[in-house]
Amino acid sequence: MTGEQALAKTLKDNGVVLAAGVYGDPCTSLLKAFSEAGLNVEITVEEKTAMAQTLGVSVAGKRSVAAFKQVGMNVASDPLVNAAIHSSGAGLLVIMGDDPGAGKSTTEQDSRWYAKLTELPVLTPHNADHLSKSAVEGLELSEKLGVPVLLQITARLTKAEDEAGTYTANSEGAFDRNRPWGRFMLDRHKFLLQETYPMLLEQVENSELNIIQKSGGEDGFISCGGVSQLIQAGNHFTLGYASPLPEKKLIKFLSGLKRVVVVEEVAPIVEEALGSIVATHGLDVKVLGRLTGHLPRMGHLEQRHIDSALTLEIDGWNFDVMQEPNPEIMTLPCGGFEPLYQALKNVLPENHLVAGDVGCSVLQGYFPPQVIDTAYALGNSIATASGMTSSGQKGIAIIGDTGFLHSGITSLLNSVEHKHSLLVIILANEIPGMTPGHLGIPGLRRIEALCNACGVNSITHCNVDSDSNEDLEILLKNQLDQDGIQVVIAKGTPKPLGG
Repeated sequence: MTGEQALAKTLKDNGVVLAAGVYGDPCTSLLKAFSEAGLNVEITVEEKTAMAQTLGVSVAGKRSVAAFKQVGMNVASDPLVNAAIHSSGAGLLVIMGDDPGAGKSTTEQDSRWYAKLTELPVLTPHNADHLSKSAVEGLELSEKLGVPVLLQITARLTKAEDEAGTYTANSEGAFDRNRPWGRFMLDRHKFLLQETYPMLLEQVENSELNIIQKSGGEDGFISCGGVSQLIQAGNHFTLGYASPLPEKKLIKFLSGLKRVVVVEEVAPIVEEALGSIVATHGLDVKVLGRLTGHLPRMGHLEQRHIDSALTLEIDGWNFDVMQEPNPEIMTLPCGGFEPLYQALKNVLPENHLVAGDVGCSVLQGYFPPQVIDTAYALGNSIATASGMTSSGQKGIAIIGDTGFLHSGITSLLNSVEHKHSLLVIILANEIPGMTPGHLGIPGLRRIEALCNACGVNSITHCNVDSDSNEDLEILLKNQLDQDGIQVVIAKGTPKPLGG
């Protein structure tokens, strides 16, 4: 099985009633695998909704899973951070799909930081069987502690094939209403640290997910996640948890070693924590990794990085990483709107700013005709364009239909309320093309009704497939000359960029 197939089977076997998530690699194919395994999958319009929904399932006494890519964790974090002290009920796994090297993302981000922020545990499995075991232990731990449990994945892990066993969670959980409502806010945090965290630390120390291999010598490796499969060294501690760390086991492993390389993607989270352990206990061992230059400070780790880690001549941070774009980007069905971009470029005055969005429209910033100036986050372009009106110019926002539903609606409503002057161009190809999605996104065909409900001044349609360049220019020029908020819903057939 691939890792994602093994995980899907394990979750189905263990009674997960809902997997809620948002498209974005590596979670797009993962959610597809869940659906193919017979799990109830709901693709939500944005991550905060999915997180809240799975919390509701947990409180109702049923097991659930939330799945997001790394940038989606930023959106989901609002209810997640509160859930740590408010508590949950039945087993709830939060699957964090990271993209080392940012092959299909706008940023390279390590979701394990959310374990530090929330004080929740994060599991870091390294192959298909370990992933299945980790999912079961995560469900059991979630029910024992009454909190969500985080689980980090990467495409290296989910796409790799391996044998995987069948495992069953021997526990059940229930929401304790008195835990949040019998305590005020600071007392809830105190309960998490004083009552829950000691049980978590004990679990991490005793977990069989930690795999220790010692064979003599003074050098060793400590790793977590799918990158663990690249290490062939005799002294190797494969972590089951990246946070909190099994401190006692690590101290024992480090005994007799002079150097240890921490192999992790992508932030030096374990490396920093291990350095603190070494300093606190006065251990005579050098901790090497991304911070010391023995591994690249950023990016996707390759076999050559591991093989040369102990022999490199170090001169500051190491930036020996692949920086070419993922070739799969050119195959995504994100094209089709180039004539519209060109028409907009032709009618705009020089230096007139255009707010782009994350998703397919962000790619337009790299390929001609280059129109957009900014792309901060999915669904943000309307709010960014509203801010751009401070220059005295009419704000222009380009946003995909998926991005509009994700969080563009609230920005549009806010812009109407504050009487900004905007031209909002919604690219309506009715698919989440950047991912691309396998299941339907709800609401794509209700965009005009939503814009009307927000109270915009006008809504106009165009078809990039059939309208002439001259017609597109006349339409856009007419909208730019009007006051208030004008929306252009641009229909287009998705196709590869430049195709």
